[in-house]
Amino acid sequence: MGESGILRILNRRFAAVPAAGDWPEGTVGPGDDAAVVAAPDGRFVITTDAMAQDRDFRLEWPAVHRGTFDGHGFAGGYSTGWKAAAQNLSDINAMGGEPSGLLLALTMPPTTPVAWIDGLAAGIAGAVRHLGADCCRIVGGDLGSDERITVAVTATGDLDGRPAVRRTLPPAVRAVTAGLDLVLCGRAGWAAAGLKVLETPRGRLDERLRAAEQAELSVRRLAALAAAAQLRPRPVLGAGRVAAEAGALAMMDVSDGVLKDAGRLATANGLRAELDPEWVRREASTLVPLARALDPAIGWQTAERWVSSGGEDYGLLAALPTGATVPAGFRLIGRLVAEPGAPAPAENAGSTGSTGRAGGTGRAADTDGWDHFTDR
Repeated sequence: MGESGILRILNRRFAAVPAAGDWPEGTVGPGDDAAVVAAPDGRFVITTDAMAQDRDFRLEWPAVHRGTFDGHGFAGGYSTGWKAAAQNLSDINAMGGEPSGLLLALTMPPTTPVAWIDGLAAGIAGAVRHLGADCCRIVGGDLGSDERITVAVTATGDLDGRPAVRRTLPPAVRAVTAGLDLVLCGRAGWAAAGLKVLETPRGRLDERLRAAEQAELSVRRLAALAAAAQLRPRPVLGAGRVAAEAGALAMMDVSDGVLKDAGRLATANGLRAELDPEWVRREASTLVPLARALDPAIGWQTAERWVSSGGEDYGLLAALPTGATVPAGFRLIGRLVAEPGAPAPAENAGSTGSTGRAGGTGRAADTDGWDHFTDR
């Protein structure tokens, strides 16, 4: 098709996002060397993430639809596009912002199937539409050729005049705090369970699910829902604004696992994260039948590890004053407590984001969870 043909596919799909036809006077959409976008309060939030073939996604992974596994090609491209958009929308959400724009940089072999490209574009547009980013436009991007596919998305967001909620506590709070409540919006552990499902050879997976169904009638549906959580995560957009308005003092999204990202939030403020073991057990209980089917010897431990250490559910962590009312959609999962002798954090500590495949064996110095450069 060539570059012009690919651009026609992308532009046709991107025209379906809710804000596609709403470009304010003085702004410039796709088609020029660069876009011109509005920054209503003089600032904008910006973030970027890249997904690499065979590292962050696989072309052979199936799609999941209504509790069953189906198809490849278009469906696989749809999931990759959805996830590429969702993880960036989640970062904007974690700052308390509303998504306003996406840029796509796509490199791929010349032999990439047209159906996959069409699916990718449809998935990006689908995530924007179905996750509720109604003011988000596709503002442009870049195409290139390479031996493997890389999808890089940059997102911008609007704070509507509000201060951003950062990982670091406001200085006045940081100077006096002895501890904070840790709350979470969204699920934990499902994407890690889904990665295990997707990475289990299909024949072995069918055999284990069939055997488990004799005792657990819902296990095949659990497997499909978990795979869907890995392929098409659903960050709760707007939760960042809700938490900010409820008095959240610090926030970040869960890319690399609750335990690891809570540790990052704590470390940025000279504190220590403590997860409530009862919350971990409750959250894991739903996944135990699937964990037992895939790893019969240590089902409970596996489910609890998914919940505490598995990433890519893109939930939202927030720190609240002790005893504060938990915002709608959040639940209390632990505490950030004083770390004796910890140095005061730097003003810009903890500002770098990270995402990666869930459920890996990577270990970092702070805690369990995904690490791009130690996981193999």
